[in-house]
Amino acid sequence: MSKQEERTESGVSRRSVLLSAGAAAGVLGIGGNRYLQSLQQGDSSHAVEQFLDENRVISSYCSPNCRGHCPLDVHVRDGQIRKVEPQVPDREEFRRACTLGQSHLERTYNPNRLKYPMVRSDWSPEEPNPEGRGPDADFEQVSWDEALDYVADGMERIREEYAPESVYFELGSGGSGINGTVFSRLANLFGGTMMSWSIDINLGLGFRRITGAGYFNTPTNMRTDLKNANTVVIWGGNVFRSRLNPDARFLLDAIENGAKVVVIDPVYNQTAAKADLWLPVKPGKDVYLALAMIHTVLEEELADEAFLRERTLAPALVREDTGELLKTSDVFDDGDDETPVALDEETGEPVPLEPETHGEYALFGEYEVDGYDVATGLSEIEAVAAEYAPGAIEDTAGVKAENVRRTARWLATRGPGGIMTGLGIDRYKYGHIFGQAYAILLALTGDYGRSGSITGGRFAGSGYNSDYGTVEGSSGVRSLQQKGILSAMEGDDEHPIKMMYAQSSNFVANQMPDRTRWLEALENLDLVAVADIHHTPTVQHADIVLPASHWTEREDITSAGEHPHVMYREPAHEPLWDSKSDHWMLTRIAERLGYGEHFERDRTELLRTILEAEDRFTFEELREKGTVHVETDEVVFTDEFNTSTGRLEIYDEDAPSEKGVSLEVPKPVEGLSADDHEQADEYPLMFMQGHSRWRIHSQWAGNPTLRELNPEPELDINPKDARERGISDGDYVRVYNDRGEMVVKAKYNDAYRPGMVNTDQGWWADDYVAGHHNNLTHTEVSETIENFAFYDTRVEVEPVSADVDTSQYDDPESPDWLEELPTGGDAQ
Repeated sequence: MSKQEERTESGVSRRSVLLSAGAAAGVLGIGGNRYLQSLQQGDSSHAVEQFLDENRVISSYCSPNCRGHCPLDVHVRDGQIRKVEPQVPDREEFRRACTLGQSHLERTYNPNRLKYPMVRSDWSPEEPNPEGRGPDADFEQVSWDEALDYVADGMERIREEYAPESVYFELGSGGSGINGTVFSRLANLFGGTMMSWSIDINLGLGFRRITGAGYFNTPTNMRTDLKNANTVVIWGGNVFRSRLNPDARFLLDAIENGAKVVVIDPVYNQTAAKADLWLPVKPGKDVYLALAMIHTVLEEELADEAFLRERTLAPALVREDTGELLKTSDVFDDGDDETPVALDEETGEPVPLEPETHGEYALFGEYEVDGYDVATGLSEIEAVAAEYAPGAIEDTAGVKAENVRRTARWLATRGPGGIMTGLGIDRYKYGHIFGQAYAILLALTGDYGRSGSITGGRFAGSGYNSDYGTVEGSSGVRSLQQKGILSAMEGDDEHPIKMMYAQSSNFVANQMPDRTRWLEALENLDLVAVADIHHTPTVQHADIVLPASHWTEREDITSAGEHPHVMYREPAHEPLWDSKSDHWMLTRIAERLGYGEHFERDRTELLRTILEAEDRFTFEELREKGTVHVETDEVVFTDEFNTSTGRLEIYDEDAPSEKGVSLEVPKPVEGLSADDHEQADEYPLMFMQGHSRWRIHSQWAGNPTLRELNPEPELDINPKDARERGISDGDYVRVYNDRGEMVVKAKYNDAYRPGMVNTDQGWWADDYVAGHHNNLTHTEVSETIENFAFYDTRVEVEPVSADVDTSQYDDPESPDWLEELPTGGDAQ
């Protein structure tokens, strides 16, 4: 008899065990002073015993991919979490916690938690039946030993039949702490495949070409330095919505100190409502606007010439014959092939252009030097920007010329300031060109390396020092960007992906563009194992389900990322039901694979080991205090730039090309946002998927209190566009293109300009009447950067047909279990 047949005959309940919710779940016997109990499964129950009758406050922190990483105080009484509130760290200005972070009580005790190891009923190693995955899949409870045997045996089998690279270790962004470190350690020992990102790297890598820094967005001074900025341009982001918790109070400090605030966004959003000036740029037209500001600064002679001479390639001489920089080896007998050449204005002689050196270099002009026809780098920029005067781009970009000039003047004349970038422009196919363009604009205004300068949206922070990571002699992983992962899943690769072990990830079934294509590619895999806290759409497409403990149930440490602290988390109680930490799972898989000697079972000892290289504090000090302040530079870019010349390379001699356009200096290149795009007539509306205040990506989607405030997905649509299509406010509509569709409720919203619509991202498939927002998006990427262009999507909208059942939200079920949750009360 096969293990699959044994499971069927055992009589263990199937999908109902995994999906139970509400009163039927019996999850929480926790009203009053009752003990917290789990689901009843046969005669088994779980009670948190070691903390009974204690009343205490423990240190914790929040772990989603919001970049806040807020330190938290968790109130525990009678073995239960009673409430969560902000912790006061050493630097009190970083005391904060949003509505989501303070709702971990509901997340911890949510009936949608994964409770037991599960196996899909119609899966077996011999007959994987990938078509059985998805909404109708049933699952059966198994023991941890059986589940982990399946995972480890599957890895061995795939490695022998194909290659180690055919096992894909997918690490999502659904948590922070040590679990990602342990996960990567196992993947490197095994020799599998891991992803590098194809999301939100456009802007950072475009900026990196100029500055030598940037990846996920772009680096800037600490948030606490915002108060010293005199002009804050917020470009492509909404601080008072998607960045309310980490950034809003610091922006308000700047406003109180007299800063001018400009918001550049197609949407009149919450931040625009608080700004001095709103520039409603059309979707995808941002490079036109940046070039118009560059034009203004140069035309009105507002540039910081001393900064340009000392820290940039503005005076570097460019050869007309090749477009390359003139090097000292071209001019001097003892020169080299790296150092560029400038022209001394006083002597008219060529001189080496060393980093961080000031000279009376010529900033503009064309010259002949040692037989070479050359022009300065700044002249090359000036020549391109001349085509994009504010008046010339007014209609194209949708912004009044005078407001373009005013913004440029504020940046150039009011002292330190700069541009706080959001992630909106990352979501256009050629968004990296904007990263290049605005980096040049800030070079012209001298806004690098001084207090009050703002060079991007990723604020300086801190981390702990550690030597713990990949084991010496490991096979190492194959790294593919997410577009390459998709191709390998489809079999279009030397080592096709045949197994996926996903941890803290809801990518494949919910968050990836062209979702249908990913789900079809998943059918090529023999085994899909998913470890997660909650029953996500990706879990529903798994063969093996591994229930992970919630963050509040794990001892852990983390670096703050964007504030100057390292944080410790004490578990509030043991993991509920039969859930385990990812570290617990990974250690036991490693032992099954023969790597046990490289993994520490005891989590506390592992944390000590990870911090052995840290000499600023000890693990015991961190555990006692909960949050430790570590010194961090408030101001970045004070030293030589991390570029080949040590300067801001505002002229890029190694520039890539896009659609035949060479980008030594930035030039507008558009994808689907182009007015004359071939799909513009059939699908005339640009489709955005903004970030919600009620979720972090797809996390918190099942939080009942937040769902009362934000019950269902909607389509933000300008009333003009809606009325032209016969759509009333509140009607259900079909949103579609050549890839797919979704059915949602229309919401009149004048904040969105005509020609664009929006549905907030992160909703799960079951939340839609039909379809999914990522059935509409695509996987087209630029030649230069494989960054998914979510916003570069065209759609059309029409009233939903009469035969579509839209009653899903007429009478939603009440989460009765929520009424029994402890809400603080007598825990004070």
